[in-house]
Amino acid sequence: MTSCIRRASTKARFVLALGCLLILLLAMVQFATAQGTTFKGEVTDEHLNCVQTPMKGPDGVKQKDACVLYWAHFVTPPSKYVLYDAATKTTYQLDDQDRVQPYVGAKVLITGTENNKTIKVTDIKVDENVYKAHDRKTD
Repeated sequence: MTSCIRRASTKARFVLALGCLLILLLAMVQFATAQGTTFKGEVTDEHLNCVQTPMKGPDGVKQKDACVLYWAHFVTPPSKYVLYDAATKTTYQLDDQDRVQPYVGAKVLITGTENNKTIKVTDIKVDENVYKAHDRKTD
């Protein structure tokens, strides 16, 4: 009888360890997907006025960031900021407009989750590779 109890106890420990391992794996997968995807592009106005050639802005405005800020603040209704990926010609809406405003006109890497072409932004940073390549061209 004691050997049956021992076997049952060993089996229970094995099942418990296997269950804990399964829970740990599921938690790791959930954490990895919660981090999101990285999207590459330029923060601009939703009508893409400032990425066109020639730029569609008021007279005297020659810089992209000033053009985007003009459309976002001085036009009624104001334009929203979007991420525009010129390589794929894809536009993504951005959920947190205040968070992306400092990056207007910049080439950025945005980490987040995407649903119906809207990115829930978890992180944003300037795409250093773009600016390093630009610096090499001007040297």
